[in-house]
Amino acid sequence: MQANKLLSLVFVFDGRSVLLGLKKRGFGQGKYNGFGGKLEAGEVMRACAARELREEAGLSVPAAALVRRGVLNFHMLADSGMKGADGTIASRLEVHIYSCSLGDAEGEVAESEEMAPRWWGCDQVPLGQMWADDAHWLPHVLAGGDVIGDFTFADQATLLSHSLDKLPPGAMQLDEQRIRRLRVDHLVYGVPGSLEEACAAFEAATGVAPTKGGAHKGLGTHNALVALGSHDGGSLRRRAPPLRRQAAALFLSGGAEDGSCGASCGYLELLALDPAQQPRPERVWMAMESIAARGEARLVTWAHTPARGLEACAAAAAAAGYQPGDVQSFSRQTPDGRTLQWQLAYRHYTEAMLPSDGLVPFLIEWAPPCAAFTPAASAPRGIELLSLRAESAAPLEASASLAALGIDASDLLAQPAGAAPCSSRLVARLRTPKGVVEL
Repeated sequence: MQANKLLSLVFVFDGRSVLLGLKKRGFGQGKYNGFGGKLEAGEVMRACAARELREEAGLSVPAAALVRRGVLNFHMLADSGMKGADGTIASRLEVHIYSCSLGDAEGEVAESEEMAPRWWGCDQVPLGQMWADDAHWLPHVLAGGDVIGDFTFADQATLLSHSLDKLPPGAMQLDEQRIRRLRVDHLVYGVPGSLEEACAAFEAATGVAPTKGGAHKGLGTHNALVALGSHDGGSLRRRAPPLRRQAAALFLSGGAEDGSCGASCGYLELLALDPAQQPRPERVWMAMESIAARGEARLVTWAHTPARGLEACAAAAAAAGYQPGDVQSFSRQTPDGRTLQWQLAYRHYTEAMLPSDGLVPFLIEWAPPCAAFTPAASAPRGIELLSLRAESAAPLEASASLAALGIDASDLLAQPAGAAPCSSRLVARLRTPKGVVEL
């Protein structure tokens, strides 16, 4: 499958008016649209959006002022896609939508070689002079809502099919901020039966094939991996110029304060019992024997990378009355012979059950020299973690444990105050090449 061409799209609002541009040349010539364009090597998506707005309309907006509003995937058939400088045609386009207020911008609206800007009332936009998909999602965005959608075009004028999720106002920005604050290193998805069959089912559902990770020797399990991230840093792995590498490093260490970075970098681990490890050890990794007994796949738990450092976080948690487990060091060889090193604080070594049924994370920290080849950096990509939410059978206990780790429980726990389900569960929403998938 051809990799998606990554693009930004920005809408500038002034009260109930929106700035659109008439495309003067190239892809979409003669159509009105927002302002945006191709993500450059080493660039994060918000930086791309700000650059394109400046180049096309003369407005300079800080990256922090760009509010995430949606993601749209386009499949352009019959060579109707975007033509690159090398003559190749991108048939799969992934467009990240942002908005900002004119009050956040500096400069004057000005025509460029690419676009002729014009203000329109939000209820008077020229949908008849725009791409055919705009009629389905743009009114919702102009009314304040967010969108995630997929569109297939037979040619640049003919929309064949579409699917669209209309989200409430602020949903994407709020989830992005929560994911960043949660500092998710990875999710653990336990699967019963064969790991190979689980990987095939995952690929069928998402369009991304996990890569084989390895075996947890002496712990009875093995895994497969797929990266999670956003194009505001989390899935950026191309070689970047020095200043852009610094921006990416800021993201990987927790995100820039200017808001230029998006959802946390991380990965998803598909975990199964390893039939090669016989007899099975007394204590199986991540309590996977319960997954096998139930016969149902589920999100088992998650790993958190503390901003203040693993040892400091573990000590502070213990002082607050929560024992995250002893800090232990691990290493393994990667397929290309490099040594991957990390530390864990994980209390299941001494307890049969995961804390709060897995809602409270274990702690992880990768050795800095290994940043370029952690699972998040090297696993197959194409999936973004949109949100991670939880319901707890004991919300007060879970909230106290999360607080001891420096995690705001409101960023994870979803149920209203005072309401408690009869069982606990984690729910992750993933944006995939085949649409939004819940685990």
